[in-house]
Amino acid sequence: MKFKKSSLLVVAGMAVLLAGCGNHATSTNNTKTDNTPKTEAVKRSQNEAQTVADQSTANANTATDNNSQSNQQATAQNNQNANNAQTKEFNNQAQAASYVTNQPGYTTGNQQGLPTVNLGDGITGTLNSGAGQQMLQWNEGNWSFTVRASAVQGQDPTPTAKQIVNELQTVYLPAPQNHGVGTFDIATNTYTLTWQKNNKVYSVSGSSPSDVIAKAVNAGKNE
Repeated sequence: MKFKKSSLLVVAGMAVLLAGCGNHATSTNNTKTDNTPKTEAVKRSQNEAQTVADQSTANANTATDNNSQSNQQATAQNNQNANNAQTKEFNNQAQAASYVTNQPGYTTGNQQGLPTVNLGDGITGTLNSGAGQQMLQWNEGNWSFTVRASAVQGQDPTPTAKQIVNELQTVYLPAPQNHGVGTFDIATNTYTLTWQKNNKVYSVSGSSPSDVIAKAVNAGKNE
């Protein structure tokens, strides 16, 4: 009878032990089961975060490229505007022509009684001196040109006038429909060319005689 009780106790103890191991295994499996989806979720979250970061970087690079292209386009546009003439539009051709003939330095031809200056290439100018300045004027086609110099500063308009005449033998200005005027003021370093076509007047300014001539030639191609 004692043997039977001992056997029963042993069997009961083993049952308890096996039950405990089973519970531990189940707990471990449950833990693994719980951990597995959490780990995959974390990985998905990390991958999504990386994708968002990569997209943000791509967008930033695209924005930088777009800004660079915009700056280049703006620079190109500014350069184009710098070479284009300013344009004034009038109601009719007569008003446009009158605007040009009223510009400073415009004359209809060599003025009688004034000293003449040979400017080369068969062109003669007239020299008008007074009030501390010297103005050398000549005409070529429908263009009227004047070089103004300061007598007070000892400036001579003749070399500049000869330079312009010589340059215009190989570089052709736009042909005014009625009138054009060029004023080269070496006393103030102001150089302008203004000409009329139909009811429009075009005008360019430059930092030197050659500069303003080049701008006028370029603008004439875009009329």
